[in-house]
Amino acid sequence: MTALSDNSSYIIPPPAPPSAWQQFRNRPCLFLARKLYAWRPINLPQLPENPVSIVCISNTYRQRPNIPRGDILIHAGDLTSDGSLAELQITLNWLQAQPHPVKIVVAGTSDRYLDKMKRGIRRWRLGDLERAYWGNIIYLEHQYVILTCFNGRRLRIYGSPYSPMTIPSSAFQYPECDNIWDRIPDNMDILITHTPPYTHRDSLRGCRHLLNQIWREPPHLHVFGCSLENYGIEFLHYDALQEAMERIEAVGGGFFNLLMVVKGFVQAVFRPDIKAKSLLVNACINGGLWDIEREPITVIM
Repeated sequence: MTALSDNSSYIIPPPAPPSAWQQFRNRPCLFLARKLYAWRPINLPQLPENPVSIVCISNTYRQRPNIPRGDILIHAGDLTSDGSLAELQITLNWLQAQPHPVKIVVAGTSDRYLDKMKRGIRRWRLGDLERAYWGNIIYLEHQYVILTCFNGRRLRIYGSPYSPMTIPSSAFQYPECDNIWDRIPDNMDILITHTPPYTHRDSLRGCRHLLNQIWREPPHLHVFGCSLENYGIEFLHYDALQEAMERIEAVGGGFFNLLMVVKGFVQAVFRPDIKAKSLLVNACINGGLWDIEREPITVIM
């Protein structure tokens, strides 16, 4: 047994990511499907005459990244680490100081103060001292707003803090079997949720009902967070290839599922006119215990 002094500290190195060979050996069909899906042709829609720039962040906790300028700043939840009002207010003050004309925020699974306010727990309703000051920030809690931008562009934006109970937490959660997303109005330009849709940058912890909803009503932009290890973007076409890829991701492989991905890929190659309908952004700034801080993601739409 080794005694450690109070000044002793050790840094546990992160585990090495699995090599390509290890990934192939563990799940060969899924590995090949992912490689094929990454090569799919992406046909982007033409930008409108009055585009706007949108800066996306999420899961900042106590981190304060350098945020580039833009027309709209979106924070997709987990504003705090401990869920307290004091830490929430520090984050809100930081967001209010940003130069973006419009700032939109949803809460996340760590933002317990806001969840308790929503549920009306008595000890959290003690008057002005217990209320956060939001300033010029738009806070959305399962509701939408219609914005008129500086250039006259009108955007319909829906935001929600909720996540299924597949994501361990204590704030803004619902049973996995409940469909809370059928309340989203039609024709939303931007969707902001804390949870990812199932099988898309979520490590299979996202919401199936949310995935079904964006299939029915694809938003131009969907910003989310929550899944720290899946930062990045993904274009969705809502075609046979995407459907096959979602199936093989959900079950973890299967030769028949791989054949359906191959079939969908061939169809996509010979149908270059099919344009991407949605851009998905996992905007997690915090990358977990060992990951470095990420940069905010800017979208022009």
